[in-house]
Amino acid sequence: MLLLGLALLAGLAGASPALAQDDKAIYDQARADYHWLLEHPKAQEVYQNWQSLADRFARVYTANPRGTYAPGALLWMGRIHGQAWRRFKRDDDFHQAVDLFKRLVNRFPDSRLADDGQVMLAGLYEEAKDPKQAYLEYLRVTVNYPRGDMAPRAKKRLDALEEQLASGQRDQANSQPPAKASPPAATGKRPAGALAKVKGLRHWSTPTYTRVVIGLERPVPYNSALLKKDPDHDKPRRLYLDLKGASLPQGFDAKVPIGDGLLQAARAGQYTPDTVRMVLDIKRLASYKVFTLNDPFRVVIDCFGQQPRAKAQASQAQRERRVPRGKASKQPPDLSLAAALGLGVKRVVIDPGHGGKDPGAQWKGMQEKTLVMDIAQRVAAKLRKMLGAEVLLTRQGDTYLDLEERTAFANTKDADIFVSIHANAAASHRLNGIETYFLNLASDEESMRVAARENATTTRSISDLQVILNDLMLNSKINESNHLARAVHGELLKQAGHKAKVNDLEVKQAPFYVLIGARMPAVLVEVGFITNPQEHRRLGNKAYREAVAQGIADGIVRYAKQLKRAES
Repeated sequence: MLLLGLALLAGLAGASPALAQDDKAIYDQARADYHWLLEHPKAQEVYQNWQSLADRFARVYTANPRGTYAPGALLWMGRIHGQAWRRFKRDDDFHQAVDLFKRLVNRFPDSRLADDGQVMLAGLYEEAKDPKQAYLEYLRVTVNYPRGDMAPRAKKRLDALEEQLASGQRDQANSQPPAKASPPAATGKRPAGALAKVKGLRHWSTPTYTRVVIGLERPVPYNSALLKKDPDHDKPRRLYLDLKGASLPQGFDAKVPIGDGLLQAARAGQYTPDTVRMVLDIKRLASYKVFTLNDPFRVVIDCFGQQPRAKAQASQAQRERRVPRGKASKQPPDLSLAAALGLGVKRVVIDPGHGGKDPGAQWKGMQEKTLVMDIAQRVAAKLRKMLGAEVLLTRQGDTYLDLEERTAFANTKDADIFVSIHANAAASHRLNGIETYFLNLASDEESMRVAARENATTTRSISDLQVILNDLMLNSKINESNHLARAVHGELLKQAGHKAKVNDLEVKQAPFYVLIGARMPAVLVEVGFITNPQEHRRLGNKAYREAVAQGIADGIVRYAKQLKRAES
């Protein structure tokens, strides 16, 4: 009878011409029947009852895919297929639910139901025992809907998943077979060999910006906090970082003087037998952020002083503006706000990717590091003539630079624009084309593949995701970077197109380490696929590289002119 009761309701909804013509009536009746189903356990055991409900919401959606009830229909269909998957364990229901929630978020990003769908999508991945993907989906809630009613729930799950993933990393590290050694002492403390050794302590600094990096031989959990000035013990204000499960090797230089206006020094010590504490002695500090990078593992601390008044006003104004959501194909807001405050382009940093021991992509004798160095030098020479600005390269020859060092270089030089130049590679020799990226959560799997290759990692660890969260919440240059990416990409396609037929892979967004922490508009350009035979030949031709360089330079000049036009 329960099955018949539901079927009767479905039949009535489908039989009435008035209801068939009234989306609201069908929608409301289907919702009522959904709640009826939840109150009748025996009816829930019949798969057709779930499918029938989903079909009725589907009729509402297909009748008017952009109508008032379209977002709600997608949400309810996703919920229904998700619950059917939990009960009947059919993979098809899981994939349908995922597709429906993604369709809701992508097609209706401004709907009040979009954050609900995003949270439900994250919950599905969590139940499917995919904590990394679940973390990423919850992360999108906090980034795209920070003021939505789902944000507190997402943050709570992020905290739980962060601990779960960090614990999994520790368990994996500890699962390695130990070397033969004496058993631990009766105290129960871990032997010294179980601790991750600190490998180095470096810094880059200016009077208003300092980046400190501490490297370790493997990932460890950490926490940080600010300590107030302690006049009684003659101690300044301090920022400390506790690295758990770490040790300082013998002979390690535990104190690095800085004296740059923000910090006096960075010092490290063995705070407890299994914890290294790094302390930054502060002169003055407006804000800071801490994040981690992998392969090898290092903790990065960015410290910020007070910005010049015009830039500070621009940053504040940008924070107050709503960063646009969705794919990079959407046009960003105009630049008038920042430009009206007199921000121009006086210094450009060009970053030739890879270098030294890191050749980048390689195929048939061509190395990415050599190719992009040639293009970068051509871009710099053109910009000095065209723009009249100071142009600096992150590396002058075949030298190796860590990814965080490249951004730190641009920050310490107080650059107005940062452009990192790369060449792509893929397992399939058919892939070809030009694409330009700015920093944001990736909008597609291919963008994540490119980011993973340029980041020199094959996994999205908890550290990677936390980096994105920290930077997107604090970075005020996403809008400007979007504009810069579009200007560079458009001019690059135009100039390269004069020499050959070029495949436009469009402007995209992805979490590139080399762009993280940039205090200026920053983009990464992939000038082509070394692994594609046609593009391989083109990139080996000086005339084509000259055209590529001209396009990148023209794009930077075009962006600078956009600023001037907005200012006037």
